[in-house]
Amino acid sequence: IMEHKALMEKFPEMEHADPNSIRLAPGARGEIIWTFANAGEFGFACLIPGHYDSGMKGDITVAH
Repeated sequence: IMEHKALMEKFPEMEHADPNSIRLAPGARGEIIWTFANAGEFGFACLIPGHYDSGMKGDITVAH
């Protein structure tokens, strides 16, 4: 995550055509449906500059 965070800080207008990311307007809602292949601990974060440092990050525990 930290490597990609640095890229987003360098190129803040960068957007992904990746189905595993979503960009929403303030106050909007959205979802990404993810199927995990393995159990484990996984991190997620918003990498728009300033968002990660403001706490838009977390961890998810996946159990089978």
